[in-house]
Parts: sequence; structure tokens; C-alpha cells
Amino acid sequence: MVNKMKELIEQATEFLKGKIRNTPTEFSPELTKLLGQPTYLKLECLQTTGSFKIRGAFFALSTLSSVERKRGVATCSAGNHGLGMAFAAKELQIPCTVFVPKSVDQAKYDKLLKLGVTVKKSEFNGYDDTLDWAAKEAAKLQLPMISAFDDEKIMAGNGGTLAVEVLSQVPEATHFVLPMGGGGLSAGFSWHIKSTKPGAQMIICQLAECAPLKLSLEQGKPVTYMPAIDTLAGGLEGGLGEKCFDILKTRVDEIALIQEGELKSALCWLIEHHQYLIEPSAAVALASCLFGHVRPKGPTVIVLTGRNVSYATLRQLMCAKP
Repeated sequence: MVNKMKELIEQATEFLKGKIRNTPTEFSPELTKLLGQPTYLKLECLQTTGSFKIRGAFFALSTLSSVERKRGVATCSAGNHGLGMAFAAKELQIPCTVFVPKSVDQAKYDKLLKLGVTVKKSEFNGYDDTLDWAAKEAAKLQLPMISAFDDEKIMAGNGGTLAVEVLSQVPEATHFVLPMGGGGLSAGFSWHIKSTKPGAQMIICQLAECAPLKLSLEQGKPVTYMPAIDTLAGGLEGGLGEKCFDILKTRVDEIALIQEGELKSALCWLIEHHQYLIEPSAAVALASCLFGHVRPKGPTVIVLTGRNVSYATLRQLMCAKP
């Protein structure tokens, strides 16, 4: 895995040059004062398609053979991975089918349709139940499934290339705060960070009601299935990838568990203090700092992963600031 991940991250970094945005990292005076450490926001919410997921999707699809490209692919997504796949598939002229949960955010669903992919909505609200159904449906269609997270190419593209970019922008950073759903972002990111700066601290943030990484570490094996929960942060819902756990189990220093209400307050705080709109799944890392779940002891980068949120969802999120 070591040599393979290093090579894949290098390949993905080179491939993505000029194809996606080099998103900015912005210093936050307010968070710096609150945390007592220089604190920066990595604005991956400004990325093409509205999230970091374009990185892994574009790279993974670029590695397909001509025969595989002609046949097409399928994937299961809470929204953002599907958007990344749809964008990349359109650019590379690859047929693509995206399976989504019934609870998918309407903004993500509408954008998927506009990108021209085939979208199939499940009868399930939960991601893991939708994934099981999607795998069976894809088999019927004889389409290979590309995982939203549990794939080395996805990990290298999503997390690895993002880590390379962050270190080039804030080389002095020693603490990194990331949200986590299935683990593709955090696995690739932590692999590169720990390989480059072994003493750096990786802080992974999850919903308290859905914390498969915490459970996996306690049990010593990946918890790949989690029951559906009622949340506006669909990207954080579901179990942990097995390959992701293999990387994360030795590279995570701290896990922060966030409440649903804290996500709403964090999103509103960001609009007031930085004038950026993010989706609920992206707000978990910011919330961990605003509400004292983490106390960094060095220059810190908080990764804001996406902005795809419908107006209807946004109206539910408008609340009192922390």
C-alpha cells in the first residue's frame, strides 16, 4: 500500500493540474483568536462541482481503458461524489449511472440531472442501504461500481492531492481538521500528511449519532455498515470503508463528535464572519473548533469540503449564531 499510495498521489496531482481549481486557503482572525493558534480555512467548497469529490472521480475515471470507458460505470453517492463522477464522465465522454438515497439534497439531485448522467433514486434514506441496493442494480446492468471512498485511486485523488495542495499553501501547519463520511478524503489526506510530517496531528470529525471511525478503532475492525439517521448532513452518514480503515487506524490522532445543532450554528457563523456558504456535511470540522471539541496546539487548517445545499435545506439551517 505504501509505494502504491505514493505513486497514485503523484499521478493524481499531475493529472489534475489545469483541470480543477487550486482552491485558496484563507486566514481566519476570528478562529485564530478563539483557538489561540494561527488558523486557516481550506476553501475546497469553492472547487469545481462544489466539493473536493471532483478530484478522486476525475482521476479514477481517467485511468479506465478504452473498453471500460465505452462500457460505462456506476456509482453510489450521497450527492457530491456523484457530481464529481458526472462532471468527469461528461468531460471524458463516459456513460455514467449514479445511484442516490431517497434523502439526497435536492440541489445535488438537480445538478446531477443537468450534467446528463442517469440518476436512480433508491427507496432508502440511509447511504449504506442505498449502496447495497445500488450494487445489485449495477450488477443487473453489468456496470462496474466505482466506490465513493473505498478505492485507492479515490483516496489518492480526493485526500492525497488536497493534502499536497494544503501543504504548499500553509507549510507551517501542524494540525489538520477534516470531516469524515466513508473515509476516502481523510484516508488519502492523512496518508500524505503523516508521510510528509510524521508529527502532524490529524483530527477527524464525525456526527455523534454516526461515528463509524470511533467504533472501528474501539472494535479493532472496520464498521462498514451504520443504520440511517435523521440528518441534514447526508455526506457524513454511513459506514467506514475497509481500505480507508487500514490507513486511518494508525494515522488518526483525535476524533471529534459533533451534534446536529452545532452544524447549523457553524454554518451560520461562517456566513457571518467569512461570507461563505457551505453544506451541513462540511460544517462538522468548523463546528468542532467553534464548540471546543478540539484544542489545536499549533498552526491549524480546517478543511471546508463542499457548498452544495438546496435553498429548502438552507432555510432549515438558518439559526442563532454560537
